[in-house]
Amino acid sequence: MSKKKNKYQPVEVLLRIDGLEVTAAPSKHSADFDHLLKRNGANSFVFIPLAKLRGKKRHKAFKAAAVARKKEKLPEGNWFDGELRNSKDGETVPGVLAFDIRRRDAREIAETVGVKQFVWGAHGAPVEGHFTKVFEDDDAYSWGSARGRAFDGLKDIFVTAANISHLPRAVEESQTTMERFRQLVYVVLGLAFAASFLQMALLGTESWFTNITKIAFYPCVIPAVLVGVYLRALMKKAETQSRDFTASEAEDNWTLVAPHLLALWALCYMTVVLLTWLQAVPSADLPFLGRTSSLSTSFIVCVWMLLPIAHSRDVESLFSSAFESGITALVSIFTIKISLYVTNLITDALWTAAAAIVPFDIPDALQRVINGIINFGAEVFFLAVLLGYAWSRTRQQFKQL
Repeated sequence: MSKKKNKYQPVEVLLRIDGLEVTAAPSKHSADFDHLLKRNGANSFVFIPLAKLRGKKRHKAFKAAAVARKKEKLPEGNWFDGELRNSKDGETVPGVLAFDIRRRDAREIAETVGVKQFVWGAHGAPVEGHFTKVFEDDDAYSWGSARGRAFDGLKDIFVTAANISHLPRAVEESQTTMERFRQLVYVVLGLAFAASFLQMALLGTESWFTNITKIAFYPCVIPAVLVGVYLRALMKKAETQSRDFTASEAEDNWTLVAPHLLALWALCYMTVVLLTWLQAVPSADLPFLGRTSSLSTSFIVCVWMLLPIAHSRDVESLFSSAFESGITALVSIFTIKISLYVTNLITDALWTAAAAIVPFDIPDALQRVINGIINFGAEVFFLAVLLGYAWSRTRQQFKQL
């Protein structure tokens, strides 16, 4: 059986607790588990399998010692023994269940135990299957899935832009106010002006203070930090609700978050434009690939910087998500540069072919204008695709709350 087929096996959770036998399958509502939650005064449950379903033909006997070692890694609390069953071939693996554990915590527990998936459910809602890695859903690390995620995110940006008139309602229902949102805009733009004037005052001087300010006031830093902190405050408030969102509730939540987030991205872009215009920006050239505009580079870095700030819960998660975001930002910038390099090769080849065909010399000015338009269009296209991917990942994070 292929890995992809194994990934989407039809499974169900089997549990015997206090003399009650209950069953639940992902994507289906379970009256048994509703009764179990009510009986235990709980809002949600998490079931973590302690082994991986491999298919009956490849099944190996479970070692009690291995399962015991995984149980020792579970945090303190009331854990109930159960089973995860493949409803197609009847194979079962042991697992444990607990009540009222947040999905983010369940992810960390499952990852600590050493499994990739877990099952979560709430009263009155269909049971949901989740991966320990948020972005592993739908094979997100494959090229085809990443490309689909990018274009899906880009499409969602356009839909959100068309609904931007709902911004005041989105802000109000995101547990903040328009007054606080305006204050954020004033603070970010005000700091951008102040940083730019300080950079101008320090122009030509060399000292440790000058070097620190150049890093601290690089165009992407100010908006990324302030907007990231603002988003983190919103996410913290959302985490204080009694239980996590179900899939349908997450969709409703995103329709409110999206206009708010798009406005924050627009604020980041305006700030990056302002800082790029008013101060000298360090070169982003690579010797053999030509030049990507500092504006595109700074905006990409800004977007990928603010995500770990918004999503992290502690210093460790901040650094781990910042490392992943940093790598993604570098890959994004490198992709744009490679794309422009290939675009230049193609346009040069086309101009050479055209010169051999037409009976007159093509003016250099005309070539420069057309090359500029092509390069600008290529950069905007690839920047849009990369931002679509970032938007899609941000949407997934908010929907996991």
